[in-house]
Order: sequence, then C-alpha cells, then structure tokens
Amino acid sequence: MKSKNNGLDERQKERRNSIGNQMFMLMFYALFLDSGLYGSGIHWLPYPANSLVIITACMGIYLIRTIAADAYLPPKAHGRKTTVSAILAIVFSVVLAIAAYRLFGRTTPATGTETNDNSALILFLVSAVALLISLIVTIIKKANDKKDSME
Repeated sequence: MKSKNNGLDERQKERRNSIGNQMFMLMFYALFLDSGLYGSGIHWLPYPANSLVIITACMGIYLIRTIAADAYLPPKAHGRKTTVSAILAIVFSVVLAIAAYRLFGRTTPATGTETNDNSALILFLVSAVALLISLIVTIIKKANDKKDSME
C-alpha cells in the first residue's frame, strides 16, 4: 500500500497527530457528557443537533489549532490558494444552505402541527461561524508569514 505524501515534514505530522488525538478525546468526552446529561433529562438542543454541534465545534478547534501550530499546510503550499479555497467553501456553503432552505424550509411535518425546532438554524450558524473562523485564521497566518519573510 502506497502512503499518501502530503508534503508535511516530520515535526508538522507529529504536531498534527498530537492535536488530532487531543481533539478526538475532547470530542469523546463531550459526547459522553452530553449523552449523560440527555439521559438525566437536561436537553440543551434536540437530539441530532446536539451531537452535530459538539462534533463541529471540536473540528473547528482542531482546524484552528492545526493552523496555529503551522501543521496544516506544507511549507511549499503557502500561497493564495488557501484563502481562495476558504472563500469558495464559504460561498458554496451559503448557496447550498439557501437552496436547502428553499427546497425543504417551508414543508410542514407529517402530523400537520408546527414545531419550534431550530436545529437546522443552529447547525447553519455553527457551520458559518466555523468557516468564517477558518478564513480569519488563514488570513492572519498569511499576514504573519509575510511579516516573517520581510524581517
């Protein structure tokens, strides 16, 4: 089996794997705590939304920590591509959310009753904030790299 070469050096791979292991453990314990609270009657969000918010938050923290530790991109990949990719991801996500809302947003449940379930809105907001944070971190990282190269 051929391993995929992503251009990261050994220090970057070690740091990325360390952060990944820590975030996996954080996600496990957060989901474990959430299921315990849910079982004891404490509901902060309806069922599928609570797990997805926890997973998205842990992945956002992983992304931010990986970029901050300079273990996300290989040394040769610092360029305009990352910012353009982040902006395209945000635009695509917004277009997809608008399309999903127009297709499924006004449907009523099969029982004919209105629900006050805001799970989709919460998940959209969490995803949008995560994408914006990743874009901001990428821009800050690029600005720091320019400062370092000028000195």
